[in-house]
Amino acid sequence: MPSTSGLREQKKSETKLALSRAALELALDRGDLAAVTVDDIADAVRVSARTFRNYFTSKEDAVLFSLRGIEDHAVTLLRQRPDDEHVVDSLEAVMLDLATSEAFSTTVAVTRLSAQNPGLAAHDAARSDDVGTVVLTEVSRRTGLDPDVDLYPRLVCNASYAVLATVIQLAVSDSALSKDPGALVTQGFQRLRDGLA
Repeated sequence: MPSTSGLREQKKSETKLALSRAALELALDRGDLAAVTVDDIADAVRVSARTFRNYFTSKEDAVLFSLRGIEDHAVTLLRQRPDDEHVVDSLEAVMLDLATSEAFSTTVAVTRLSAQNPGLAAHDAARSDDVGTVVLTEVSRRTGLDPDVDLYPRLVCNASYAVLATVIQLAVSDSALSKDPGALVTQGFQRLRDGLA
């Protein structure tokens, strides 16, 4: 039988995720995060606005929390890749996993909202910096290179992000190219390997 504290923590985790999903869904339905209030989000999950504030400091934080699980999963995947695998191959595998999962549509949706909401974009930039630091640390560990002394770890990270960002931008703009994001990730990494020649 699960402990009471374990059940309580599970309930808290479920509530936080439900609030995040509600914030994102309401913003997408209304076309703008500014059209959504904290009360709207709380009502959608059948909790109080006070409960919402126990979990999130703002609507922006609630929307962006939907990306946290995606990013945590990506970092976990990167750490689980074989140490003897070339770091570019590892990053490609992680980006390919993201581009071919349900998480990709969430990432595209949040990116669309960020483009329309300066406050959300600012919060998103800070969050992206945090994730980038974690990935850079892992790339540095895998390569044995200090990013403050050697250009390679940062260059690999930024080039890999550029591939994913390009694929996301194509999806946000509903480009005909965006129909197969996984193939685009593979193509993008091949272009990197070819030196963009």
